[in-house]
Amino acid sequence: MSEQGDWVLIGLDENMARRQGIPARMPVPRGEFEGLADKGLSIDAARKWIKDFLTNSEPGKSGVWRKQNSTLVSQFEAFLDKTPVWERAQKAFGERDYEKAISALKRIVTMDPDDHAARLNLASAQANMGDHPAALKSFQAIRKTFQGDADYHVAVGQVHLAMQKKDAALDEMVLALEAKPDCQPALDAMVQLGVLVPIYENPRDAASLVYVRSDAVLDYLTGQWDAAPRDSAFYLEQLAYHERELRHDVALAAADRAVAGAGEGEGERVERAHLARIAALRSLGRIDEALAAAEALVKTAPSSSGAWVELAKCLSQSGRGEEVPAAIERALESDPGDLAALSLRFWPSDAADIQKVNAAIPALATFVAAHPDSAGARRSLARAELVAGRIDDALAGFAAAVALAPGDDDLRAEYWSELGKQQRYQEIIADAGKLSDLSKRDWKLRWNEAEAYAALGKNIEARAAFSAINFDESLHVDVRRRAKRAVKTMDETPPVVT
Repeated sequence: MSEQGDWVLIGLDENMARRQGIPARMPVPRGEFEGLADKGLSIDAARKWIKDFLTNSEPGKSGVWRKQNSTLVSQFEAFLDKTPVWERAQKAFGERDYEKAISALKRIVTMDPDDHAARLNLASAQANMGDHPAALKSFQAIRKTFQGDADYHVAVGQVHLAMQKKDAALDEMVLALEAKPDCQPALDAMVQLGVLVPIYENPRDAASLVYVRSDAVLDYLTGQWDAAPRDSAFYLEQLAYHERELRHDVALAAADRAVAGAGEGEGERVERAHLARIAALRSLGRIDEALAAAEALVKTAPSSSGAWVELAKCLSQSGRGEEVPAAIERALESDPGDLAALSLRFWPSDAADIQKVNAAIPALATFVAAHPDSAGARRSLARAELVAGRIDDALAGFAAAVALAPGDDDLRAEYWSELGKQQRYQEIIADAGKLSDLSKRDWKLRWNEAEAYAALGKNIEARAAFSAINFDESLHVDVRRRAKRAVKTMDETPPVVT
């Protein structure tokens, strides 16, 4: 640091100066010097002070001083000369005209080879143009300057990814996380590479999100589960979450713990855990174990339609197809409305094959007529009618099923969803009005109601419904985030004029 009258010439860290593209020595007005450490040095302030110093200060106007410090004066003048070129580059970036941005940035690099901020932006523009080899070369030229900067390593890693160099990309993302452990772009890239998996320790708590090695998810969760006493309800929630995410090994472990932790009077939970355990074993290819578990379950719970369905699936996967129909019939004897059993009994293997589904409808309709009190059977027929394009029949069938099982929120939600697809929103609102307290019903009903209000242009009601879902801490965090995004979208969308 040296003093020049009303000015102080300070020395900056050379690496930091290259990162910002500013001279390594900087004139600072004496009155600004005290607060510089708190305020920091912005590019605009640097330009203003250098211009003022060269134009108005005694040293800046002194020919002798300029001659003695000719290198520094040249750096100051080059820094000011870059200003209009930087403005062109920034304008081009804003317009996504990367070709113009590259031209301007190359000009800056020629004017000031030590402006590594320009080189960094040049690499970014080249990457956006799809010229990944050039971008990588530009990034490598400034690696020493930006080593340890998380954003830099992520940017280089993304170029490697674009070039299908996954190992190199992984190395960069590791460096980014070493520099900044919560670097979200690096975490997202590691997920994309299959190295990490995002896990909610508590599916209802956004703050419980962690990133775990993809080959150690079960080990990690086992450690977390062992850390405190848990009841069967906890493990059933974990089971449902990991089932949806197709983490069958975790679902199996959660099912085992749910069974072990169940107490008296929890028969329904135990059955749910047993069924999930069998399904997980099947999904993991452990067919013999799944079959043995299913056979044991139908002996202890012969009235469980789910147990017979799982047995049917296990028999099919183990090559004992001739025994499957009897298991399906036992399932339907226990519950004529078991949707999985009805699917196995009446539906074709390709549920989207219109011709085959249409051909299956008469037998299914006969079954429904034989079981007029079964909401599940009527629901399955309505689904088949939808596939066959018989929309009015299908919606009438869903309405009939809802009338048979008015407390089945999942059924009603499917009905409302199909009404929404046909833009029959007023019918959704009318049916919702028949329910005493929708806030205590399944979130899917509340979601369908909110979408119906939005479609009808009733934004106040829609926003209230989506907000209620967002603030419901009993729901999975992903559902609440969807609701929050829905509210935000409504706030950004002009109201419908009716």
